Amino acid sequence: MKRNLAQLQRLVDMQQRSYRLLKWMANAVTEGFVNFDTAHGYSELPVAAEAWIRIHYQNIPPNARPANEELAPFCDFFSTYLTNSFELVSNPGQQRYSPDAHCFCPMCSWLVDAPNLVTRKVQPSDKRRADTMRRNACLKLAIVNEIEVDEGVLNEVLQARLAFEDASLVAYADDLIQREKGIANGPAVLALWRGFSWNETGSPKHGFRLKASLIVEAEERLFNLLQGSERA
Repeated sequence: MKRNLAQLQRLVDMQQRSYRLLKWMANAVTEGFVNFDTAHGYSELPVAAEAWIRIHYQNIPPNARPANEELAPFCDFFSTYLTNSFELVSNPGQQRYSPDAHCFCPMCSWLVDAPNLVTRKVQPSDKRRADTMRRNACLKLAIVNEIEVDEGVLNEVLQARLAFEDASLVAYADDLIQREKGIANGPAVLALWRGFSWNETGSPKHGFRLKASLIVEAEERLFNLLQGSERA
């Protein structure tokens, strides 16, 4: 049983538009166009976000603007970002900047205003929850396709890098469905994201962009892997 590609494309588009809107809003805070308390309320509360988006609809960049008919689920999704991956900081202060990060000595770097939007820190508990979400995604795939998989075997399967990335993608797709309903699973989702968008050395993959087709392909590979483990 394969996922609905059109539904995945819609959810991925919603995810990307939500991220762009959050960045645009954070920039508006920095420039004083929107005050911090107002922005925080818009980002956390779907109803407040919807009201604000309707008022400022034409000012929002087209690549971050939701379609009118998608506004309610979009705002539910948008509200999950401050719980899952980012936090808005009212007075971020300054941070040291170095071009290309080649040297941070006083001669080669200088202080710049820190951004209001910062990435949340992933704690060990978040990583454990992400592991559970990966296993659950695999077990769900096995159940839907009537494949019997031993959890011990599944844990061994997920030790392989490609299977780990694929399970992260499939679990992230499951989470996208929940986020459209305003359900946030916290920084564990950020850990999932890094499971497929970062490489083994812990650095972001250059030029990575999430596509619905990547999820479909990952699920197909996992299906074949689980089916093979059942026969073994």
